[in-house]
Amino acid sequence: MANRWCRKAIKVRILITGANGYLGKRLVKAYQEKYEICAATHENMDFTDEYKIREVFDAFRPEIVIHCGAVSDVATCAIDVAKSLEINVHGTQKLARVCHQCGARMIFCSSDQVYMEPLTQKNQKTFYLPHREDELLKPLPIYGQHKLLAEQSCFNENPDSVILRLTLMYDIPDEAEREKGKGMFAENLKTALENRLPQQVLKNISRGMTDCREVVANMEKAWSLPPGIYNFGSANIGTVYDTVKKVFSLFGKESLISSKEGGKERNLLIDTQKIEKTGIIFRDTALGLYQYIKSVSLQ
Repeated sequence: MANRWCRKAIKVRILITGANGYLGKRLVKAYQEKYEICAATHENMDFTDEYKIREVFDAFRPEIVIHCGAVSDVATCAIDVAKSLEINVHGTQKLARVCHQCGARMIFCSSDQVYMEPLTQKNQKTFYLPHREDELLKPLPIYGQHKLLAEQSCFNENPDSVILRLTLMYDIPDEAEREKGKGMFAENLKTALENRLPQQVLKNISRGMTDCREVVANMEKAWSLPPGIYNFGSANIGTVYDTVKKVFSLFGKESLISSKEGGKERNLLIDTQKIEKTGIIFRDTALGLYQYIKSVSLQ
């Protein structure tokens, strides 16, 4: 295995898939001086090919596998369903199988998109409550459906797996992320505040958003969690409009925010009680956004 993509340090051997993706590259950067890291990308380990996975495992012998690799764009998954199924479901299944066979701990990064369901007469009383990990789910988007299938396949192949349902994440963007608009929610709010730009925010979406640096900081604790599914990110109350209005009010600029209607009701709020009982704590969404913006711009 080429040394140029396996950075050797000390202690635990960790394989990170999707190492050039949003979360993966931040994990590699955070861990590269502390652990022995194998930064796996499609070029050096196609995890849809079990033979290629086995080659890497035989050479590197990982103790922990953090599976961040995925087709994560919701629109892309809807357009190319077969590709999403092959990578997001079958790839995860194959990786979990090899982890089980080789004795590596599988940490699978799933998504809050598994909670995206339509509002109906049957669920209207509970629709706006934060979602718990033990709910019976019927996700609407292909991406959410495939992430849920991947979770099930992961447990079938490797019952010792830890599955983390992540929220939308944000962080200080690099140049490529800025160009693509990836993870730019907090950055866009910062720009609006700095330039006093009025913002119209939809009232139909409720979800948590998490500083990716918190996800990275808490990831090491996830290695020792009991097997199971965990909501892994920031809790929230109310809609994205409510959240943005609260953040702007903390800066004395609440007047910049107005609401707009449009689209179907969506609730991706997560209940974080299960993860908090393990000692893993995330700031709530509004506080996280406020502190991020304050730390990176409004000095």
